[in-house]
Amino acid sequence: MRLHELLEARIEPDQDFLAQLEEIVDDSIEEYQEFLEENNDIDDIDELESILNSNNVDELPIEFVTDHNPRKDPNEWISAVADWDEKEGKSITIYLHAKNLEKVYGPKSFKNILMRMLGHETIHWTQYDKMGAKVLNNYKSGYQKGVIKKAAGGTERDLMRSYLRDPHELMAYAHDLAGEMKETDNPEEALRNPEKYKAELPVYERFREIFPSNAKQLRQLLKYTVDYFKA
Repeated sequence: MRLHELLEARIEPDQDFLAQLEEIVDDSIEEYQEFLEENNDIDDIDELESILNSNNVDELPIEFVTDHNPRKDPNEWISAVADWDEKEGKSITIYLHAKNLEKVYGPKSFKNILMRMLGHETIHWTQYDKMGAKVLNNYKSGYQKGVIKKAAGGTERDLMRSYLRDPHELMAYAHDLAGEMKETDNPEEALRNPEKYKAELPVYERFREIFPSNAKQLRQLLKYTVDYFKA
């Protein structure tokens, strides 16, 4: 399947998978709250990781990993990687950034960020399914191209520019941005004028740090965002 065919229509997250994950997340958050109450409200992200993994009793293709390394963005609580293999199948790894989560973790915010990120990654699953093994075996994502460019003397900004202009990422981030817009005080206005709401829209702000407001990447991002917003 050609890339333009893949990206003609909006791809939805895997709702069945997300529903199963939501049960795990809800049970884990409740268990972690009990842990906090017994430990003077002192966060232990390794414990949170252990709880999340132990509640995955059906062995869904997801793993939670605690990362104690500092992150450039102090507000980045979680990051994720979706994987697709013809033989091994699909999987997601979620990284819990301990230094950013400690002392600021909140159950509602944590769940909201996590579930949106999982939706983003399952969109990639479907994209990979549609591409198939023959294409994927020789495919380099925008992020992979950016890593190569940085290793050849480029900058972190070069890497991010390559990553964020990837058509797959534009679609998946549009899903995230539509969700962020719906959480503002005036969702319709945020959709019409994202520049005005940039401080409340982390995804849009991330793209604007790399691209000017009239860039074709921003136009494509907002085109997909409208589709997700109105779905």
